[in-house]
Amino acid sequence: MKLSLIVTYRQRESHLRTLLSWWKQQSVLGNLSECTMILVEADKSPSQWINSEIQYTNIQYAYCHCPEVFHKTKALNLGLTLARGELVAPFDVDLIPIGNTLQQHWQMAMLAPQFLVTGYRVMVEKETVNFDELNEVIEQTSIAPEDRATALWKHLIRQERFGVVPFFNQNRLIEIGGWDEGFIGWGGEDQDMIERYLQEGQYLCRSPQLVYLHLAHKPNQQWYEASLIESNRKYYYTKRQGDTNI
Repeated sequence: MKLSLIVTYRQRESHLRTLLSWWKQQSVLGNLSECTMILVEADKSPSQWINSEIQYTNIQYAYCHCPEVFHKTKALNLGLTLARGELVAPFDVDLIPIGNTLQQHWQMAMLAPQFLVTGYRVMVEKETVNFDELNEVIEQTSIAPEDRATALWKHLIRQERFGVVPFFNQNRLIEIGGWDEGFIGWGGEDQDMIERYLQEGQYLCRSPQLVYLHLAHKPNQQWYEASLIESNRKYYYTKRQGDTNI
């Protein structure tokens, strides 16, 4: 097994059904033979419909009791304990790979282990898409927030490293202790992980050949709240100040 995708989930049924539909379609085409999905639901109680939807697939379901704020990093670490792929990637439930992005992504990552290979995302104003109309949908997309002027300046000048769907080496993730569970709610954990993961002689690589479609959604309570975002950003920058390697 080359790749384990860890999908964290909470009350985004339309997104998850869309992703599962894409996964089943690609599995029938034989495009996921080297890949498995670990679906980690973090909520007050498990969703009863999921297990029937993933029967006869290479998707493993795990439940993480999370009655309050969505604790994504805790769910990711649970997924990491179950991952068996040489490469492990956190994969948001609202992403759909465009074309053969996923296959190209793991091929590039396997060919160049000194690079942490990541991609880009483009935004669409729809919660779900018809895969037969995907080419038309792509033409209506917009650039993601991290590639707009202010955020891009931080990436280029302040070396705040970011990339969509980084393909991590599983052993290296375990070595550094997985995701920092001090990040609760939205933001900061992805940049923090990339910066802790990279060692001397390793580099972040963002490839324009790797493009993911980001499905629209409204801000979620107990996940994308201003107070949580502010707390996570403060925690992230406090950690950066204490890291002499950055």
